[in-house]
Amino acid sequence: MKRIFIILMMLHLGGCTTHMTDLSMISNKNISLDKVDIDKLPQEKHIEGEDSKFIFLFPLGQPKLKEALNNALEKGQGDLMVNASVYVTGWWFLIGEVGIKIKGDVVNTRGGKQ
Repeated sequence: MKRIFIILMMLHLGGCTTHMTDLSMISNKNISLDKVDIDKLPQEKHIEGEDSKFIFLFPLGQPKLKEALNNALEKGQGDLMVNASVYVTGWWFLIGEVGIKIKGDVVNTRGGKQ
């Protein structure tokens, strides 16, 4: 029992999340913000998107911010994210996972016509 507890504790302590940056606005789509009041547009609050890659002795790919953002925009049914925070996550113990997570509010600048 003690051995299992030690192994589980090592796995738990092997992971971390690092806050990378905050962004006022981010999008990977062509949008026009001319004469647009973002506060009056449809929004989905506290949406998260993530892209992650598996590790087996070494990373088997590089997580991409673009994919994490696409994931969040699809979940929120919008094309712009405001008040976004970007995090790098990971855990590793012979096998593991590395990822990028983005959290924020998704805005539909087309007013629901996407």
